[in-house]
Amino acid sequence: MSNNIFKNAKKLKKEELKNIVGGIIVDPVKPDLSLCGCSCTGAVTGPKYCVQYIACPQVITC
Repeated sequence: MSNNIFKNAKKLKKEELKNIVGGIIVDPVKPDLSLCGCSCTGAVTGPKYCVQYIACPQVITC
């Protein structure tokens, strides 16, 4: 069995590279704030954008 996983690969042209789509995209216009929350210590939890939209009291509530 060959370990060369690139034997059938081809080098893409600049025009072809522009057409590659995929990955994870978070829509900055409509972030899902239902994923955001607060921890017991008052830290914002959830995706990184949550700190831009919510703030948590700096007290222990648990």
